[in-house]
Amino acid sequence: MEKARFQKTPFHFAQYIALKLFCALFGLLPYKLAVWMGRTATGAVRFVMPKRFNRSVYDIRRAFPDMSEAQARGTALESWRNMGGILAEFIKLTKMSPEEFKKHSRIIGAEKMLNAQNHTGGIIHIGHFTNWEAFGLAGAVYGVDKAVLAQRVDNPYVDEETNRLRNIFTGRTFYSNYEDKPFFACMRWLKKKKMLGILIDQNAGSSEVWIPFMGRTAAFSPITALLSIKMQVPVFPVRVWREKDGTIVSEVMDPVYPPKEYSMDNVRKFTKILVGYYEDWLRENPASWLWAHNRWKREAEGNAYLAAHPEERV
Repeated sequence: MEKARFQKTPFHFAQYIALKLFCALFGLLPYKLAVWMGRTATGAVRFVMPKRFNRSVYDIRRAFPDMSEAQARGTALESWRNMGGILAEFIKLTKMSPEEFKKHSRIIGAEKMLNAQNHTGGIIHIGHFTNWEAFGLAGAVYGVDKAVLAQRVDNPYVDEETNRLRNIFTGRTFYSNYEDKPFFACMRWLKKKKMLGILIDQNAGSSEVWIPFMGRTAAFSPITALLSIKMQVPVFPVRVWREKDGTIVSEVMDPVYPPKEYSMDNVRKFTKILVGYYEDWLRENPASWLWAHNRWKREAEGNAYLAAHPEERV
């Protein structure tokens, strides 16, 4: 893969310094004040990026046609505010001791991952809900030896700092858009009977399967289903929400076992099963999801492809 885009530049370094100053400032604030400031800041960004915000409103209304315009805008606003809350929580949580951390972020069902660790291994199936980064940190705090499959950001300084914080309690990262063979790196990790976290609710730019999502065709990466079937490891869906007092709670669901035989038809069907978890969580709490991401960017392309290949519909 072309790596020139990840070269370090003076502009990238300036962005990195700004990020470090921002993190230092938030690190000095009380936890709840930092979260409030983060939420307020990204909520206000909608005035700077009105087209992107209106796109969120449009997608929400398509997914929930019974919602009024006002309800959809309120849902979009809460989703955008959540982005700032995630950042503030992430900064504050990385500075805590494990004991203090558990007062703000806890896991229900961590024993399911710990039991799989060193026995079968497994894949953590989590989406861009509430605060997925907090769960990644919490997994390490609870003793899970995990890696995550992520996308590298263009600014290498920022990427290195984000990766350092993401794995501050132990862990490692594989890059889907940077490493030459991320699939095989993930396979080697799973062969060691370890846990691998993957988010597949982003638009897939290549190697996609076309799956209906909230009533519209979306491009999903098949990597979770592929790895699970090839390695015959279970998938653990993880749902994340906040309690009224701001505590971040992650619940590890019972494992989902893959089909015994590999075929692209089984990959598509298993991916659809996993996507169903996202749909259920989204319908229950629409504002918890990252609506700022253009999830259906390739909808027209997907519809055209399925029209020409009806046998691939699931």
